[in-house]
Amino acid sequence: MQTVTRLLAEPRSPSRDDQLYAAAVALFKAIEAGEEPVESRDMLARALHEAALGGHASAWVDYGRCLWNGWGVPRDREAAVDAYKRAAELGLDYGAYLAAYNLYWTFQRYDDAYGYAQKALAGGDPDGAVRYLLGLMAYNGRGRPKDVAASLALHLEAAKRGNADAYFELFVYAMQGIGDRSKAVFYLKEAGQRDQPRACANLGVFYATGQLPGITQDFNESVHWYKRAADLGVGRAAAALGVMATRGEGMEKDLDAAESYFDRAHELGFELDEYLDKVGVKRSR
Repeated sequence: MQTVTRLLAEPRSPSRDDQLYAAAVALFKAIEAGEEPVESRDMLARALHEAALGGHASAWVDYGRCLWNGWGVPRDREAAVDAYKRAAELGLDYGAYLAAYNLYWTFQRYDDAYGYAQKALAGGDPDGAVRYLLGLMAYNGRGRPKDVAASLALHLEAAKRGNADAYFELFVYAMQGIGDRSKAVFYLKEAGQRDQPRACANLGVFYATGQLPGITQDFNESVHWYKRAADLGVGRAAAALGVMATRGEGMEKDLDAAESYFDRAHELGFELDEYLDKVGVKRSR
């Protein structure tokens, strides 16, 4: 905190702005660790903005996050995207990706999203996130003409880079007859191994039912995948674990554990009562 205060009082220079950004990052980590009060976010946002105005691209990204979340500044998601755009203008590919992602998902400004996604590709897209987003645009005809073949190719390229969402999308496509149907289980498992929430939940379902060719019913495996999905925030997976604990499927019958799973499902916003009625299970309390 003292370092940030000192640097803010110094004249602007490239060296000072680099030091200020590094000090702001350290301050953020200290706030997250509880070593500095949450109120220090005001100083954090000020430091990031000052470093950003000095031309520090990464500072624009982090200042955008402050604006997005209301950390030390009033929450303003439009301004946050503008900050990501500033980072992109300074050549930061990740800034272009964040602009594209939020223009697509939050603001539905698809033409702008497509343009920034194209800019983000300049960085090589090492994790496949940009190609995954472009694949969605191609499939849905948003920001560009609909082209299912191009979408498939983009998701395949994203998957080669290890992108979990792309692997899950390829599974969905394969189940619809788009691409190689024989690789559906492979795609699903690859997505699950990378902790894609929907993939983990689907693996839980298919191991519980054995209804997907290539997956044999195995309650122990089902419990494993449902637990991973629940840990990733999938409420239905937590509810399914409660049912399995009630019935003793894949684990010892344990009504207390079942209640804990049901409580977790409720915390995650899952419509529990309707689900339990459908599967014919009543809570023990």
